[in-house]
Amino acid sequence: MIPQDILRELEIDDAESFRYFEQFAALMETSVEVDYDTFAELLRMADPEALTEMVRSFFEDIIRGVPDDNMALYSALEARREVLETLSRHMEDRGAGFFIDELYNFREWFREPETVLCVPEDRRGSRQRLSPCEAMMLYREEKLSGVGYQYDFSEAVLGEIDEYVLSMLEELGEFPAEAGDDWDDRGLDELPEELPADFDPSSYIPGETDLSELIGRLDPYRDGLIDRDNPVIDGIDYES
Repeated sequence: MIPQDILRELEIDDAESFRYFEQFAALMETSVEVDYDTFAELLRMADPEALTEMVRSFFEDIIRGVPDDNMALYSALEARREVLETLSRHMEDRGAGFFIDELYNFREWFREPETVLCVPEDRRGSRQRLSPCEAMMLYREEKLSGVGYQYDFSEAVLGEIDEYVLSMLEELGEFPAEAGDDWDDRGLDELPEELPADFDPSSYIPGETDLSELIGRLDPYRDGLIDRDNPVIDGIDYES
């Protein structure tokens, strides 16, 4: 039985009322301890269609908190969203256990404290070690606070999706074998090595985004290609 304090925290009265993004986000982000069995029971009480929509909305929301220069994390979260969204559509058959396991493991990663180093770009902020959840929130608050940070996620690596889960999805016809890894990296390996500082990963659509337009927007000073104070070009002798 689900403890009443958790239901109150998530504002869930019954199965019919568990259908909103805010409730799902609260479940994923709350500091209240939720053990695996309670977590599983909560997910099983939700309507499958509502659950799929909550998963989609949650990941679309948190991906907005991925720093623009962290393409690896963006790609990993997109891949995790696709898998979890697909598994959620199989909650009434063999996908239920896999969905709960994968989502619970993701929640553990998302809430793991002090795994992301956040270093302020000027003296207005303070150096912090946060969970991935907190770091993504901090990034989204930058425009409001006016304080920018550099984010080091090197200690917060999101684990690989279980191979058995991927095999099971292929058997269900969700991810055709011939699709290879396209759904895993979403074509991000096609992007140029240097990208404009204002590039938004969520705006990239493989096969549709004009890569030449991205390259044309590069500012050699702003985007770090040329040192503004010492604009040396290799191969030219400035001493002679």
